[in-house]
Amino acid sequence: MKKFFKDALIIIAITLVMLALIELALRIFFPQFKHVGHTITSLAFEYNQDYLVALKPNIEKVFVRDARDGGGTVSWKTNSLGFRGDEIGEKNALRVIVYGDSNVHARFSPEPETYPAVLQQLIGKQIKGVQVINAGMTGSGPDQSLLRLREHFVKVRPDVVIFHIYADNDYGDIIKNRLFELSAQGELVKTSFPVTVDSKLDPVKLAFNNLLNQLYLYGALNSLLADINVSRESKLSDAEITEDILNELERNATRAYTVYKQGKPREFSHFKDFYDIDIAANPDSESARLKIALMEKVLLAAKQFCTEKEVAFMVVVQPSKLDMVADWPEKLVRRYPKYQPENLTRPLKEICVRNHLDCIHLIDSFHPNQSGSLYIADGHWSAKGQRIAAEETARKILLLMQSGNHVK
Repeated sequence: MKKFFKDALIIIAITLVMLALIELALRIFFPQFKHVGHTITSLAFEYNQDYLVALKPNIEKVFVRDARDGGGTVSWKTNSLGFRGDEIGEKNALRVIVYGDSNVHARFSPEPETYPAVLQQLIGKQIKGVQVINAGMTGSGPDQSLLRLREHFVKVRPDVVIFHIYADNDYGDIIKNRLFELSAQGELVKTSFPVTVDSKLDPVKLAFNNLLNQLYLYGALNSLLADINVSRESKLSDAEITEDILNELERNATRAYTVYKQGKPREFSHFKDFYDIDIAANPDSESARLKIALMEKVLLAAKQFCTEKEVAFMVVVQPSKLDMVADWPEKLVRRYPKYQPENLTRPLKEICVRNHLDCIHLIDSFHPNQSGSLYIADGHWSAKGQRIAAEETARKILLLMQSGNHVK
């Protein structure tokens, strides 16, 4: 037994020495293998006990743009309330707050090109001193926007509240976050599950990942795996790649719905978003109907809150890139006979009409300008897309101001 332990220790020692030598060699001769990833200090997000995740206040970050979008970097910051931009200061005029996901947060866009900033500029031509607050947060769903609105209202005192809805993954966010569910009577209720720390923000995992990120050996391994993956994909036909993507979307949608239906706590990370393939492919399916019902109840809860506070409430619906550009609609309809590009936006139109919500449906504005210029490579809207949205929203808000039905 003593000999066994002695041999084992020798093997471990030799292995560690060899790994150390490999690490040293990689650092000297292959500096490109340094792994670039998130560290604990570089994360812009933190745990929130009410709505899972929040943007850290008073941070400054740099976003590296995709080479397909021209490359370069974008600097952005948050204020003391965790909103992108400068401090909001005292309220002196009309104040608008915009909630939404990464499209509103828009780390990929310089501040003047973001939807809230352009909206402020356009309204400001007619209303002096107007302020539009960017309350967008990457990964955020409308359920989280509802909870954040309730928390922020007293501090912000807005006159107009806008909920940006991304008709790509926002239905699914309500399912996977497990913050709300429908009661037996079909009413929106908070779940009984504790709001646990997101897996992407777990301090133990972050510390471990931070250690790995310092190892060139880890970077070399990631590079090798990436090359293998690229090699594999290069051997696949376009149809096979499409099938892989759709299969993965179906697995995610099915799993998220199963978790909800079985009354289980959250499994998916706040940061794991996926296209609502069940609604797109079959809007009459059980999971699609549930997602749509949840979306309606969340929007109604936000509308009711704003009505009680005597402020205007507005919904802006952005269509998915998959439904608007390139050849994805053709790929989807070949596999799903019931698919239509409007399947994800139509339910929101019906919700708004049925409940008399002020809504802007960008699929109507984007369609005549249909092209890749409305979106960037990763699927977010481009500067052009954000400007079109801001123009439509500004017109709507100015009409509300003129009608006198906007504020207390």
